[in-house]
Amino acid sequence: MFWFLTVCLLILATLFVVVPLRKYGSSRDEIAVQHREELRKEENLSLYRERVEEPDRELVAGNLDQAQYDSLLVELQQSLLSDIAPEAITGSISQPETEGKRKDKKKDKTEQSLLSTPSGLMPIVMVVLIPILAYGLYSQWGYIEEVELMGLFERTAVNFDDPEETRDLIIALGEVVQADEENNWAWYFLGRNLSVSGLYEEAEIAYSRASSLMEDTGDKAVILGQYAQIKYINSGGEITPEVNAIIEQARAIIPNEISVIQLLAIDAEQREDWPAAIENWRLLIQANPNSQQANVLRANITEAQRQLATSSPATGPGPAIDVQIRLDEGLQIAPETHVFIAARNAASEGLPPVAATDLRVADLPITIRLDNSSSPLPQFNLSSADTVFISALVSFSGAANPQSGDYRVVSESFAHNDQHVDIELIISDRLP
Repeated sequence: MFWFLTVCLLILATLFVVVPLRKYGSSRDEIAVQHREELRKEENLSLYRERVEEPDRELVAGNLDQAQYDSLLVELQQSLLSDIAPEAITGSISQPETEGKRKDKKKDKTEQSLLSTPSGLMPIVMVVLIPILAYGLYSQWGYIEEVELMGLFERTAVNFDDPEETRDLIIALGEVVQADEENNWAWYFLGRNLSVSGLYEEAEIAYSRASSLMEDTGDKAVILGQYAQIKYINSGGEITPEVNAIIEQARAIIPNEISVIQLLAIDAEQREDWPAAIENWRLLIQANPNSQQANVLRANITEAQRQLATSSPATGPGPAIDVQIRLDEGLQIAPETHVFIAARNAASEGLPPVAATDLRVADLPITIRLDNSSSPLPQFNLSSADTVFISALVSFSGAANPQSGDYRVVSESFAHNDQHVDIELIISDRLP
């Protein structure tokens, strides 16, 4: 396709030179012919005027009578017409063929004259030399190999569940890395196709080679993330020191690299480390809050919060309040908007909250736990208040203080009695 397109462009460029050159030759020939014709007509008219003056003098001198004068004048006029318009004498039947032959001869002479001059030869020489030069220089300094490789990369990107295509790509990319062991992208796409085929050990080698050849850029972090996933699979689903080293290397470039966060979330879920799983799921949601995957992760977070609430009624000595929070049905708020949840001392207004945390709308619905560890200030923890109320604030400004236009819901005051309490809050009311 590449060579076909270049040939098409070459033909188009050639036409830009050849067509004007031919038109220039034809138009110059026509102008020359018209000029010669005009000169011939002028000469014949001048000769006619000179000849007419002589009969006039003879008529005045009495050497010619009127009949002789008229006859001579008609003869001169006919002679003039035959000189100026020869087609009137040669006839209308044979003229088109004669004229056509004359034009062809003139055209041939014009083209020959153009080709025999430097100004006419130069464009032709350039049309011949430019393609030779262009293809010659491109073969030396061009990136034809990269253009050919791009086709393999694009085929890898769009290949889904096609084993035969995957096999062909593995063979083609294998030949590339054999010919050029320093081609980092060929190693990377080879790794992708090997992992799709379930050849994880071979894919690990390819990813390792690709990452070692990459500079410390975002591309390397992406490759390291996928390398860590394959290494994790080959390690029996365990984050070994080797896997952790790859993760740390990727996060040093991009702290929240998606493949790494996915791996950490999967590992935390496998170990039922729900706080770590929730943290990583939230990071994945922030990367693409409106995707279908984000909705699945939100459901995972809700379930994990329930698991935490049922499996550990309290995180330590003192009260624990599990707060279920969700938006009212039909309420649409930007996913990245801040949500502040706080427990306050019902007996003392104006004091800092005794427990607080913040989320994003994208995290809702969710169940969170407030306890003494949630206190912003140690001296004002949940145990320091006998009665409390819980508030949830959707803040468009990003500040924890309520402002006009924000959404806020506040629970009734209740006594926790150093026990586990469940509270449900539905965000629906907007502040005036």
